[in-house]
This record gives sequence, C-alpha cells and structure tokens, in this order.
Amino acid sequence: MKHEEQSQLTKQALSNELKSLMETKPLNKITIHELVEKCGVNRKTFYYHFEDIYALLRWTLEQEAIDVVDKYDLISEHSKAIDFALDYIEQNITMLRNIVHSVGSSEIRNFFYSDIYKPVYRLVCSVEERRRLHVSDSYKAFLSKFLTEAIAGILMDFIEREAPSDRESLSEYITSTLITSIPDSLESAERFGK
Repeated sequence: MKHEEQSQLTKQALSNELKSLMETKPLNKITIHELVEKCGVNRKTFYYHFEDIYALLRWTLEQEAIDVVDKYDLISEHSKAIDFALDYIEQNITMLRNIVHSVGSSEIRNFFYSDIYKPVYRLVCSVEERRRLHVSDSYKAFLSKFLTEAIAGILMDFIEREAPSDRESLSEYITSTLITSIPDSLESAERFGK
C-alpha cells in the first residue's frame, strides 16, 4: 500500500473514531489521547496529520460534506446540492449539535461560511454571464455574502432546532429563492450602475 493511501486510511480512521466519540461525549471533552488509543495509533501519527482535534473535525466535515457540495453545479444541480446538505445534517445531527454546544453556533457558522460562499459566488457569476449582464465585482461579492449568510442561517436553524416536518418545502424555498433572487438582483444592479 502506498504512503498516500495509508495516510488517507489513517485520517479516515481518526475521523470515524472522532464521530463515534461525539455520539456520547462533548467535543471539548474528547482528548487526543483517547482518540489515538481507540484507533491504535500513537500521538505522533495524529500530529503528523492534524494540528489538533479541531483540524481533524474540519477535515471530517470537508470530506463528508463541504467538498461534496462544492462539486455540484449550482445552476443545474441546485436542488441536489441543497438536498445533499439537508440530508447530511439529518444524518449527522448528533455530531453537528455537539459541535454547536462545544464551540458555539458562531464558530460552526464561520466554519462553513467560506465553503458556502465559493459555490454561491460561482452561481452569481454564472447567472451574470448567462444573462449577459455587467455588474461590478463588489456587488457580486456583496450579493454572494448576503445569500451565504442567509443559507448559513437557515442551515444553523436546521441544526439547532428539531428538523422541520416539511423538509421538502425548505429545500424548495431555498432553491426558488436562489433561482429568482440572483437574476433579479443582478439585473437591478446593472440598471442602477452597481
């Protein structure tokens, strides 16, 4: 087995164990010692791959959710991307609530912010291009930040409260808001020279 494959397997084992521990224990009470002991690796191995438990957590979230959502084409696959995010939250609700209670909702919101922003910004730029509009970079950045904050807030609400009874409507609401508000906002900005 190549070093790269072994490294990936080790990181995945640490990630799986972290998620397992988070089912019964707050994140801020999990130690590197118990994590490496349960995985059968030493501390040096852990620190070779990760700076701390939060870096491992970030890697876990990136592997399982953020990188996956980032691969969706939000123009043609917006519903799939939103459904994937909502499915991920439902399937990992205990872990995500644990993170919120251990590090706070503002921390997890910041954790996701840049990763939500990138695909939203690409979507804004794609809509501008398809509609042959000319909008300032500063307005596209503003619109992307505005939408990112809204999406992050909705997802945080989904994590912190009981899952809504009509999850399908939530997905449709987010989708319809994105596909209607972006073109309208960009057209308005062009009209007013923004």
